[in-house]
Amino acid sequence: MKNGTKATARAAEPRYLLRPILLATIALLAIGGMAVSSYLAYGNIGDESLFCELGHGCDTVQASEYSAVLGVPVAVWGALLYLAILAAAVAGLSRSSRLRELSSFALFGMGLAGTLYSGYLAWVELYRIEAVCMWCTISAVLLTGILFISVANLAVRAGSGPTTGRGRRRQEADWATPGDNRGHGGPALRAAPRGRNWRPPPRD
Repeated sequence: MKNGTKATARAAEPRYLLRPILLATIALLAIGGMAVSSYLAYGNIGDESLFCELGHGCDTVQASEYSAVLGVPVAVWGALLYLAILAAAVAGLSRSSRLRELSSFALFGMGLAGTLYSGYLAWVELYRIEAVCMWCTISAVLLTGILFISVANLAVRAGSGPTTGRGRRRQEADWATPGDNRGHGGPALRAAPRGRNWRPPPRD
């Protein structure tokens, strides 16, 4: 009976269902980002011409001095970032509350860092290279989406603490007596210490 009550409480808690959806969405965006970054890395390392709807902007950006950091193509760094985001999203589904908490902050941090760097690259493309890479723009959009969803994930986690949601219902269930008058128009009766002179409270 107790397990059934917990299952019902979880099913009735929107936040309990929303978090996995947010994490799954982040994971899908990360997989898409890995595909884009891998394609860009392939073009950079293999010196291949990239498919680009915006003329030859992709090849121009790939051939520029801004296409590598510490001798490593930016696309490779991007693929590693998306891989780390995917791993953090999967870790967010863990049963460990500590791991879920670290995952939430890691997703936000990586999403923020990736979005800021993508913004810098967009500025470089427009005002330094004077060419726009379609795939870089797609990656920037994906990272921005990951950032916003990670913020929503943090908000959901902050709203599911011990004083709200499931925690509040569980706390009330622990304090209420089996014969309380909840559901009959009155507040739940609190359990009192049962000493030698304990008497049941009067009923209306």
